[in-house]
Amino acid sequence: MAMTIQPREMRALEQRFMEERGIPGLLLMEHAAAGIVRALRDIATGNQPVLFLCGPGNNGGDGYAAARLWQQEGARSLIWELSSSPSGDALINRRLALDCGIPAVTLAEAPDALPACAAVVDALFGTGLNRAPEGLAAALIRLVNRSRLPVLAVDIPSGLNGEDGSVPGEAIRADVTVTFHRLKAGLLLKDACAFSGRIIRWPILIPEDYGDVPGLSYLENSDLPALIPPRGAASHKGTWGRAVLLVGSEGMAGAAALCAAACIRGGCGLTRVLCPPAVLPVVQRLVPGATVTPLTGDGEANAALARECLRTSDRAAIGCGIGTGDHLLPLLKAFRDASCPVVWDADALNLLARYPALLPLKAEDIITPHPGEAARLLQMGTGDIRRDPLASLRQLHDRCGCRVILKGARSLMTDGKGIAVNPIGTPALAKGGSGDMLTGLLTALLGRTSAADAPLAELQAACYLHTAAAMRAELISGRDSVTPEEIAACIRLYADDLPMLNG
Repeated sequence: MAMTIQPREMRALEQRFMEERGIPGLLLMEHAAAGIVRALRDIATGNQPVLFLCGPGNNGGDGYAAARLWQQEGARSLIWELSSSPSGDALINRRLALDCGIPAVTLAEAPDALPACAAVVDALFGTGLNRAPEGLAAALIRLVNRSRLPVLAVDIPSGLNGEDGSVPGEAIRADVTVTFHRLKAGLLLKDACAFSGRIIRWPILIPEDYGDVPGLSYLENSDLPALIPPRGAASHKGTWGRAVLLVGSEGMAGAAALCAAACIRGGCGLTRVLCPPAVLPVVQRLVPGATVTPLTGDGEANAALARECLRTSDRAAIGCGIGTGDHLLPLLKAFRDASCPVVWDADALNLLARYPALLPLKAEDIITPHPGEAARLLQMGTGDIRRDPLASLRQLHDRCGCRVILKGARSLMTDGKGIAVNPIGTPALAKGGSGDMLTGLLTALLGRTSAADAPLAELQAACYLHTAAAMRAELISGRDSVTPEEIAACIRLYADDLPMLNG
């Protein structure tokens, strides 16, 4: 697994590495420029030049070096710069670029339009800016965003806060971001995904394990085979888990079916659905691999039935489409007292918010709120959750006493010790039913993960594979037209067939 890093920590790590190894900053810039040029080959087509926007600092230095390497490949480069006298190593790379005959225009004010070009490289500020761009820089960013040209951001899109993902003013909307050594945390927080595009992590000589600098954990494709071992040849259905799902109500049978389908797709050996009688025929028709037990008694009788089912299960989930009636309280208590880990989602979370005496849950349980549900659990506004999702994540763990997935465009997770983020996402998941599938898949993966840090890794694997399924489905049906059942059908416990975030 990889880890993010904060920009200030990256600067300190680079400086320490250069001093310890006697490596000049120019050499690191040269490696960064090689990564930029490699990514440019995928987005800059035709005979037009590539426009490099260069700021006065190290980010601009990477841009000058990339412009030189691009020109030396036989392509054409054009430089627009904020200053003719950048600082440090950037000044040397500027001179080298000009020695190659690359035209450079030092801007005093923003032009009315961009020149004819194949793509734009944003090397204005990167992680060196933690406030809103102003004046000429802000005008340039607006010009680039209006151009609809392919845009590559160097390290982090200019205007995006590399620490927390906030966008205080204008910011580059990139198609690709090439970031160096480690992902900057701000690329994966808040609304950063709307600005960073596809993220490519590119090495710059610093060893992967250099410097003990903690950060947010995230998965890459290469992590999955070791994280989820294959099914043994001699295994049977009892080997792969017995799940009980309390899901569905009249009018919400689809939630029950999607959750159960995802649980089976996720590899669970035996999946049992507890639901009202009206839901039973729908689930049996749509998910014939699941067994269905109807809830036919009163609250206490249903709770007794649930306890019996939980006694013979090693994992459980509650909440998808169950409603929020007070008659469900005995069932909630039965699931709270279960000896196996329980995934709490949707209506179950709203009931926990209404009955806080049920908290805390077991440490091995999992809650999966979206910002609205998180706000109800913490008794605050949804805007408060969105403004500081990391703080909200920690508060949810403290209040509920269990593992947490705070859902979003890039979901955050914690087991109370570490914090992780899902590095991939797609708007194809922005439809009703997506959360039901995550609950089912997560339930199936409980106990499957072989990693030493399994309590957190289970959450990461579920979020990653859930997103991978949606990305796979959108390749078939298109992002807008993907249906939840198509996503469920695309769940696979690997992701090497998709171009995702790679090292």
